[in-house]
Amino acid sequence: MNKSKISLIVVFSFQLIAILLAVFRILPREAILISTGITVFYFIFSPLEDGLFLFIISIPVFAAMSITEEFDTMANWRILLAILFLIWFFRRKWPLLKKDLLSRPCCPLKFKIRSNLIKWTFIFLGIGALSVFIAENPIAAIKKLLFLLNIFLLFVIVKDLAKQEEERKKIIRAAIFSLSIILLFGYLQLISVFWVPFYSFWQWWAENVISVFYGANLSQTLKISNTWFSYYPDKLPTLRMFSLFPDSHSFALFALIGLIFLVYALKTDYKIRKNLIWALIGLCIFALMFSGSRGIWLAGILPFFAILFFYVFRDKKTLRPFFIILVIFAISFPFSSLILSLSRGGGDATLAFQRAKSITDMEEISVKSRLGIWKSSFSSILKHPLLGVGIGNYPLVLGEDISAAKRGASAHNLYLDIVSETGIIGLFAFIFILILIFKKALKSAKSNEYYAISFLFFFVWILFYNLFDVVLFNDKVLLFFMVTLGVLYRDE
Repeated sequence: MNKSKISLIVVFSFQLIAILLAVFRILPREAILISTGITVFYFIFSPLEDGLFLFIISIPVFAAMSITEEFDTMANWRILLAILFLIWFFRRKWPLLKKDLLSRPCCPLKFKIRSNLIKWTFIFLGIGALSVFIAENPIAAIKKLLFLLNIFLLFVIVKDLAKQEEERKKIIRAAIFSLSIILLFGYLQLISVFWVPFYSFWQWWAENVISVFYGANLSQTLKISNTWFSYYPDKLPTLRMFSLFPDSHSFALFALIGLIFLVYALKTDYKIRKNLIWALIGLCIFALMFSGSRGIWLAGILPFFAILFFYVFRDKKTLRPFFIILVIFAISFPFSSLILSLSRGGGDATLAFQRAKSITDMEEISVKSRLGIWKSSFSSILKHPLLGVGIGNYPLVLGEDISAAKRGASAHNLYLDIVSETGIIGLFAFIFILILIFKKALKSAKSNEYYAISFLFFFVWILFYNLFDVVLFNDKVLLFFMVTLGVLYRDE
């Protein structure tokens, strides 16, 4: 093992140890600041590719920095990504720009953005910037703009480094490792509730784990109310797996995005055993079940029917992994139900079916509240059609304080959320971005580029899931999605 790998393992291990010591209250949360500083030094003095690898595998364990009691929610990835971007710029781009300047000393340097995706992303952010001027809370609007701009830097870095095959392999291995961490903690949760009372698990996790990853305010909120359990009329509640996320929906979407890398890795040589990849795929599919996210289940219907059609009438060999995933998805319903029921001392294999059936129950509290939120969103759109209420100001649509955003106040529909905040113009720009991504994936898929085929299938699933939630904008989820997007656009 070479020195660079040893250094990477040591720095990542230090991050994990700092997190665990903070979670178990052996060290104060300020330990996160120390581990963040060590990671910064690693970025500066290591090859850029190793820095990106460390950043990707660290996505699950990025935590909130406890700077002061009032300011303890800013995730350390924001500083780390900004520094990684500066290192990338000065090592990869500045030498080229400097050479261009010296070759044309009398002419102004012209920057030309060739990527349509980047152009339209800046158009969308520009519309968001305009909405700041009409926002009731401009500070919240600026914060969200900076959040989106900050996170987009990862796409730029991945897109550039993924051009080289060896670096692309490292990126994908890092993403699979990152996914494995999320799954590990999710299944540790599931195992723990076989022996620990729900209330004890609930209070300990909110007090110890959430405070480290997301700050004290969210910790106190989730000690009172959260979405970590499924409830049934005549049965005990069951855990909804959520791993290191604040909610089960973000966890489910992260697992879904991870399947893009796993399916692609089946067809390529990534020094990972195929049986291990299949095991991770199975764990991901079961994780979607254990998350209890009905939106994820419902959104998968169309892409699965499409795969079934093309598998039967077109290309069985190429689509076989997707067909096997469809089979695993089908059998995971009764098996996951049985495991969840056993965790509560029973043996009912119909719990997942009961939860899926509740989608059509208009009186079910979750369904009923969503319908009410959607109604409020449409009313707001009619009042503010052009630029909405201002980016980052969605809680005002529901008549709540802006701080409710941290508690999960949203439209429970990404498209409604965006049009409510940035108006019809903002929604148009966002939809156009999604169309560009879809066309790019479709074009590459037609050339039998297997990564694009995998991306396309799960991207359609994600698009439909956006009808039921906004967790694509969860920071860890969006960072992970930026990695998949950067690999897709590596040849542009």
